[in-house]
Amino acid sequence: MQTLIVSNLLLWCLMLALAFVLMGLVRQIGVLHARVAPAGALMIDKGVAVNSQAPKLTVADREGRPVNFGYAGEKSQLLFFLSPTCPICKSLLPAIKSVSRQRADDLDVIYVSDGDPVAQEALITGFNLEGATYVVGPEAGMTYQIGKLPYVALIDKGGILRAKGLVNSREHLDSLFEAEHMGVSSLQDFLHGNAHAANAQQ
Repeated sequence: MQTLIVSNLLLWCLMLALAFVLMGLVRQIGVLHARVAPAGALMIDKGVAVNSQAPKLTVADREGRPVNFGYAGEKSQLLFFLSPTCPICKSLLPAIKSVSRQRADDLDVIYVSDGDPVAQEALITGFNLEGATYVVGPEAGMTYQIGKLPYVALIDKGGILRAKGLVNSREHLDSLFEAEHMGVSSLQDFLHGNAHAANAQQ
């Protein structure tokens, strides 16, 4: 009988220890989640500053028609810098096309690329981009100082660059619109600023 009581006590102690371990793990997961929370597009601090006038540029699309970047107009512009050799760019194309359809009334999506014309045409055909505004040439990338792909720049109706950054997922893409809505350079800057403010208050 005494052995049974001791074994039950040991089992209860073990269960309590496991409960404390589990609580510790849950807390650590929460801390880790907070540390990786800035899941927005990564803004590289070079080129045109966010919330400043976007560079005014006119280039020809693949049909030879002029395309204006950075000028005030009736719609905002989303510049999607991509390459036919970039697998992440290709994985994002369905999301970009979805945004283009959903915001057709107030947003023009412009695909900007450079390189081999045959590869460009294969990409356009493969993803049904024949009706999209598609620019092939180095001018826009050089003007916006694009060094890595895929990259997105969001310009409002007044020609102001509202958000920009590297995008690797639909969440990164959505974060640019959220940053524009909040009036911040990027979600990273917003979260980093809030963290500094919280530390200052402690």
